[in-house]
Amino acid sequence: MLAVDYGMNVIGSQRHNADLRDWEQPLTATRIHLHDHLVTVHAAWLPERQSDCDVCEVWREGHTIGPIEEAEALHRVWHLCQPLREVCTPGNHELTYLM
Repeated sequence: MLAVDYGMNVIGSQRHNADLRDWEQPLTATRIHLHDHLVTVHAAWLPERQSDCDVCEVWREGHTIGPIEEAEALHRVWHLCQPLREVCTPGNHELTYLM
C-alpha cells in the first residue's frame, strides 16, 4: 500500500499543470514512509550494491565487513524503487502490473 501511495503521488506530481509546491509534502512523506518500511521490515528485499553506481562503489571500497549502515540501506532502497519511479508517468498503466 505504501508503494501504491508513493506511486500515485509521483504520477500526480507529473501531471500537466501540476504545481510542485502542492506535491512536495505528500511526495516526501510517502517516500519516507515507504523507505523506512522497506529498511525495517523488508531488509531482505534490498538489492546488492550496483556495479554501475558511483555511490555503491564508494561503499564497496570503504565498507566490506559488518552490517550495512542506514544511509547505505536507504540508498539501496532508492535502487529498489527505481522501477516504480520509471513506470509512474502520466498515462502509463504499468503501475498496476508492477504491484
